[in-house]
Amino acid sequence: MQNSYRPMENFPLQGDAGDGTVVVSMPEHPKDYIVWSLSTLYFGNPFCLGLLAFYFSVKSRDRKMVGDLSGAKSYGSTACCINGWALALIILFIIIAIIIVAVTVPAIVDHIKSEPSYGKYPYGV
Repeated sequence: MQNSYRPMENFPLQGDAGDGTVVVSMPEHPKDYIVWSLSTLYFGNPFCLGLLAFYFSVKSRDRKMVGDLSGAKSYGSTACCINGWALALIILFIIIAIIIVAVTVPAIVDHIKSEPSYGKYPYGV
């Protein structure tokens, strides 16, 4: 099994050659977007996309722990894409709900005010 880590490279800092200070470049770990996936799962979860994004985030984290950084990057990218679509759908649903409430509430109020018994007490008080 090959290790997918890049070999570490040593870069001497600028200065005298005799300083002996070396900077070691570390491989960048791919993101797994697990917090975003949990937020999508908890707060929105349209069409179970939050659950799917959480699945790919966990797979990405597992691949990262094993050392497969290319697989972790692939799963993380998929989780990010699914979270983006879920966020877009959540925002769209909220906008549609606001429009529906803004249109129907005034219509209901006008209908109630046009009733012949509006403003009269039902028991003649």
